[in-house]
Amino acid sequence: MVTLRSDRSYFIVILVTAVVLAGWTWALMASRGFDEDSLRILIRGTARSSAILFSLAFAASSVHHFVRSDITAVWLRWRPHLGLAFTVSHTVHLIFLILLQEYIHPVFTLAKATSLFAGGTAYLFMYLMALTTFTAIKIRISPWFWKYLHLIGSYWIWAIFFNSYLKNVINRGRYHGLLALLSIVMMLR
Repeated sequence: MVTLRSDRSYFIVILVTAVVLAGWTWALMASRGFDEDSLRILIRGTARSSAILFSLAFAASSVHHFVRSDITAVWLRWRPHLGLAFTVSHTVHLIFLILLQEYIHPVFTLAKATSLFAGGTAYLFMYLMALTTFTAIKIRISPWFWKYLHLIGSYWIWAIFFNSYLKNVINRGRYHGLLALLSIVMMLR
């Protein structure tokens, strides 16, 4: 059951995630300065942290279904928190991409329209799913809408991550671990 008390814990998770990412950003910028390499390190780092946090949230119910234990029950109970931490991480990822676009390299200008649409849709789903985590909004929408928003949104976001890491493995030989994680998560579903 979602309560106002859990909403407070959601805000704490959002704050802690933001502080950790801000600290990491500050440390990197203080040691390396603001340049393309620094931004690309931050972009890759937040992409990875986002993929991991998303995978943990996406897999929680499936893992608990197959392995009923106190640990998986806690994991499932913390799924909304993981989803919100993912939202913060991926928002910071977007901010770094915007900084790259504005100051160094026209990443969005050069991207294919289909990629921008798919990624933009993933962000829309992500923000709608995050908003509907909170009691004040969740109680105002139908359970059917909430269920299908989260179902379709989570699979869409998974597909975007999977496609991105599959391309990285094929074209650059990188991120085999994240591709394997995303594959395992889908097999559990």
